[in-house]
Amino acid sequence: MFSDNHKISNRQLQIMLLLCCLGTSSLCLPAQLAMVAKQGCWIVMLLGGLFATAFSLILTELYCREPSWTAIEWSRNTFGNTFGAMLSVGFLLKLAVDGMLELRIFTEILHRTMLPDTPSWLLLLLILCLATFGVARGIEGQVRTAEILFFFVVVPFVLLLAAVGVSAQEAYFLPITMPNVTQIRKGAAMVQPLFQAMLFLLFVSPFLQKPKQAKKSVAVALCFVTILLSVVTFFCLRIYGAETLSQKVFPTLQMAERIGFSGIFLSRQDILLLWFWFVSVFLYVSGVLFFGSVGTERLCCKGERKRRYWCIVWVVLLFLGAMVPQNMEGAYQFRHMVQPIVSAVYLGIFPICFLGKSIWKERRRAT
Repeated sequence: MFSDNHKISNRQLQIMLLLCCLGTSSLCLPAQLAMVAKQGCWIVMLLGGLFATAFSLILTELYCREPSWTAIEWSRNTFGNTFGAMLSVGFLLKLAVDGMLELRIFTEILHRTMLPDTPSWLLLLLILCLATFGVARGIEGQVRTAEILFFFVVVPFVLLLAAVGVSAQEAYFLPITMPNVTQIRKGAAMVQPLFQAMLFLLFVSPFLQKPKQAKKSVAVALCFVTILLSVVTFFCLRIYGAETLSQKVFPTLQMAERIGFSGIFLSRQDILLLWFWFVSVFLYVSGVLFFGSVGTERLCCKGERKRRYWCIVWVVLLFLGAMVPQNMEGAYQFRHMVQPIVSAVYLGIFPICFLGKSIWKERRRAT
């Protein structure tokens, strides 16, 4: 069915990364930024996204040095076998925790808005089964699914966003104020979970057809996400104002209520928008299962044939872990209090160490 289930193009990586970044964080992000930065919330979103885009250049620079390596090999090469293996477990645990939180938060949203009589564990199991089926054919099957769904997600979302912009008559975004350093620092921590899929970049290099040319594709995808969510935040601020926006639960969904369409199918735009986030969560969880099983297989030095068995282990792990938080609020609180710190270490400090060690070895060989 597929020409090569082990390699994908940079364009396919771009689409997968873009859709995975439109996760559950974007549902509440405008309200959280308004609590911190008030009138400058959309500017904080823009600055945080641009910083993440700039930092992606460090992650993709690793591809040019060792295209066949993942975070597992980089950890062992930089810190030695023993300590590197311990750090590799940390990378996999972060990947697992991110997947657990994304699953639990989204299933709680579905339970509260659409399926109140359906137990959360059943929704969790359904999404995990779909995600497992999505990675059964390898990474190419996953990204081809993303290619197909792209036109049913991003294009309608942009059209709905344009309709919201046209319908908004208020100017609650005025006066425009620049955020201070404290607001930018706190807002950047809130923006970080939006780009949690960047962790995939530390595992995807061996599966790229042209890994050394991926730098521009990744940066463009993250720039698009940054601009899109900055516009969403600006429209939310324009419609509600900073004070009202900070009290909203799901402002990204609620602003769609301003649009009026005739017909039963589009009578509730918030339900239609949840389809977009379902696709994003499905692709993100599929990525967690795939790259998690890849990382575990490489950590344990097993052959590729064992990968599907590790995938089953990851399904069980995500299901049990997603049931730990008592409710959606607890999962959100944990994500925004703990995950930014962990991400700063595993997506910030360690990749810089990987690159620094590689440059040091390169110069040492040259001399």
